[in-house]
Order: sequence, then structure tokens, then C-alpha cells
Amino acid sequence: MRWGYVVLVLGVSVCLIGAFLMAFGEGILGENHSGIAIVIGIVGIGIIGTSGAIISGERARSLEQKN
Repeated sequence: MRWGYVVLVLGVSVCLIGAFLMAFGEGILGENHSGIAIVIGIVGIGIIGTSGAIISGERARSLEQKN
């Protein structure tokens, strides 16, 4: 299984949760919801970046085995 793509989907999901909280978080978290939503979005972007490194590492490893 390609774990890089699983991590990518997780990162996109976390970013979407952050976007949802930014748009509709006032009813859920109260008036000061934007800080929490921004932190969740930044964490999601970090997870997406990590998935890129994992995917490129898997590709390099698979090319190394063929040669």
C-alpha cells in the first residue's frame, strides 16, 4: 500500500476541516474561532508537505530496485 497517498488524503481532510471551521466555526467554537481554524489549516498543509516527501521517497526506492 502506498502510505504517501494515505497521508496526502489525511492532510487534505485536515485542511478541509480547518476551512469548515473558518467558515462556520462561530456557532461551534464561539467568536474567537479563527485562530484555531488557522492552526488546523497550517497543520494540514504540513501533513500535505510530508506526504510529498514520502511519495518521492517511495518512487526513488522503486526506481532503485528496478536498476
